[in-house]
Amino acid sequence: MQVVFWQQIIIDLDVTYDQLNAGVAANSAGLAAGCVLFIPLTRKYGCRSTYILSTAVMAGVAWWSSRMTTATEIYITNFLFGLVGSLNETISEITIADLFFTHQRGTANGLYIVAVVFGNFVCPTIAGVQAAALGWRWTYYTVGICLTVLFLLFCLFFEETKYVPICNAEPPDDALGRPIEIDDDGAVNPSTFPAKDVPPHSKLDFAHDIQGQDQPSLESQSPKAKKSYMERLRFITNTDEPLRRNYITPFKMARFPHVLFTAVQVANALAFIVLLTSTNSMVFSAAPYNFDTSGVGLMLMGPFVGNILGSLYGGLLGDWVVVRLAKRNGGIFEPEMRLYILPFPAICQGAGLALYGVAADRGWHWIYPSIGGAIFGFGAAAMMDVSCTIVIDIYQNLTAEAFILITFIRNVPAIGAPFGVVSWIQSAGLTKLYVIGGCVSSAVCLLCVPLTYWGRRIRKASWGPYESILQQHGFVGGQ
Repeated sequence: MQVVFWQQIIIDLDVTYDQLNAGVAANSAGLAAGCVLFIPLTRKYGCRSTYILSTAVMAGVAWWSSRMTTATEIYITNFLFGLVGSLNETISEITIADLFFTHQRGTANGLYIVAVVFGNFVCPTIAGVQAAALGWRWTYYTVGICLTVLFLLFCLFFEETKYVPICNAEPPDDALGRPIEIDDDGAVNPSTFPAKDVPPHSKLDFAHDIQGQDQPSLESQSPKAKKSYMERLRFITNTDEPLRRNYITPFKMARFPHVLFTAVQVANALAFIVLLTSTNSMVFSAAPYNFDTSGVGLMLMGPFVGNILGSLYGGLLGDWVVVRLAKRNGGIFEPEMRLYILPFPAICQGAGLALYGVAADRGWHWIYPSIGGAIFGFGAAAMMDVSCTIVIDIYQNLTAEAFILITFIRNVPAIGAPFGVVSWIQSAGLTKLYVIGGCVSSAVCLLCVPLTYWGRRIRKASWGPYESILQQHGFVGGQ
């Protein structure tokens, strides 16, 4: 949002474009670090506390930003915005995995991406209009008010989505009264007790003996009463997993190609979103456009419209396609089915960047770079929607760990990009910069093609390590 009123900040705080771009880089650094540092705590203590605390910190930083007077404060506030903002990016995917079924997740992710791009593109548009009328500080006052209200709503109405299963069953005992373990195929686990003590039963005999034991009747167990209002709003939902494991597991997810694919796709989209928003203020505030802050903000409406269409394409259409393909496949759903619709948005992402850069560099009517931004936004939203959904489909029980790694990798390229924006434009020009960028962007997106073809085999080959991680987290049998 801050890039929209850079014109006013440069005059008011006596800073340069390079310093403001450094603030964008600080924001990306905070985005990369925040999820790694704090989401493991969310896994242990629940989502509700993370939502509340992160919103409270963001509200405080917004109020601070409204009063900042130095470049140092720009760096610090941008870093803090990124640090707590990254939590919401990761925790939203955890909530989607908690609440939605497989055939609903594409749509849910689409709605989430719409909300994200609303903040990335529509809010800066509104902020630009307000800054033109009242000054940039009033924009931060407004953000502070909105976040404070949101904080209160979270405190009063947001319920915990973390599910903690309760199992009252006890393992069966052997003839000597000792607990025994049963493998998935029904055999006695020999590590339970010495081989010489194993009763001489076959698998079927053993299963028959177990069935003959007294078992608790499901019919006699009445359902638990609904939790009270205060129980549902409990600030912390603690579980007994070790924190050390929560910090290590996200980096183990790097061994799974589907997770790396998603990280690369989201990083690709974000890097060029940062490039586009950073150049937007510099290009359209200068000749031949000479837009004020409201005009600069309105130039972001093109990418917003494109993102809406891309979210519908990757979300609603994606869910519709996988249901039809699963029916044709004998009722069996394969996560890679979602990738079939991606080649078109992959081409659109690069084509939109190229059109935006050429049109802006040559001073064409503002509608042409807006169309380019819309085409890019369509491709980026569709790629992110499908890529994120496929990770939830495959690694639902480790969604948090997967998205910690994805968010970290996603923001690393965005840290360095703002430092080179000014020099890139001066040395290469917008046309060459965006045409090359568009080619690179589409090439990265088209990695979906080999994953569509080999993804199932890759997933099958890597399933053993995934089940090993699941067992370390207490998920028995990969469930």
